[in-house]
Amino acid sequence: MKKIAIPRIIHQTWKDERIPVSMQKLAASWKRSHPGWEYRLWTDKQNREFIRTHYPDFLDQYDSYPYHIQRVDAVRYYLLYTFGGLYVDLDFECFRSFERLLSEHECLFGLEPPEHCEIHNRDRIIGNALMATTPKHPFFRAIINDLSVFESTNPQLNTMILETTGPFMLSRVYDFNDHPGGVTLLPSQQLYPLSIFEAEQVVAGMMSETILEKLNGAYAAHYHMGTWWRS
Repeated sequence: MKKIAIPRIIHQTWKDERIPVSMQKLAASWKRSHPGWEYRLWTDKQNREFIRTHYPDFLDQYDSYPYHIQRVDAVRYYLLYTFGGLYVDLDFECFRSFERLLSEHECLFGLEPPEHCEIHNRDRIIGNALMATTPKHPFFRAIINDLSVFESTNPQLNTMILETTGPFMLSRVYDFNDHPGGVTLLPSQQLYPLSIFEAEQVVAGMMSETILEKLNGAYAAHYHMGTWWRS
C-alpha cells in the first residue's frame, strides 16, 4: 500500500491579516525554509466560516467557548483533519526544512520541555503549537471526538483551557488511545528546545551558550509568547 504523504501546506492563524511585525519575521522563516510550499493564514473570520461550512454540527460549541483561545485551539485540529499539512503557531521560528522530517512520518507532534512537565506535575506534555499530519488521520478524528464530549471541572483558568482544547487534551487523547500507531512524538530538543524561561531570555535579546547549543540542534523553536495567557 502506498504511503500517504503529509501535504506541503503551512497553516497559521491570527485574528486578522495584520500580523505583528515580530511575528511576521517568524512567519517568514517558515516560508524561506520551505520554498514551493503552500502557505495559508487563517483569520478569525475565516476560521468560523470554515467551521460553519464544513463542520456545522460543531458550530454551536465553537461559538459557545468562553475563551477565544479555545476556538483558536479547536479550529487547528479541524483544519489539519480536513486538509493535512503543517500547523505552526506564529511565535515559532524555523531553522531548517521539515521536508525530510515530514516524508518519514504520517502524524507528528513534539514533546514540551521537561521544565514544563515539572511545573504542571505531568510525566509528558504533547505540544499543540506545531503539528503535522496527513488528512483524515484517525488520531485527529479522536481529537475532534474528544472536543465534543470532554468537560473540564478544573477551577484554574489556564488548566481548564489546557484540558479542554490544549496540550493537556492532546496528551489525554494520546494516552486513552493506547499509544496509537502512526503517531510520532519527537523529543523536546527537536521542536521545543527552550523552556518558557529560556524563551523569555531569547525574546529579551539575552543568548547564553546553553541556549545557543539548544537552538543549534533543533528544527525550530517556540518562543512561548502566549498572547492568550499573558494577557
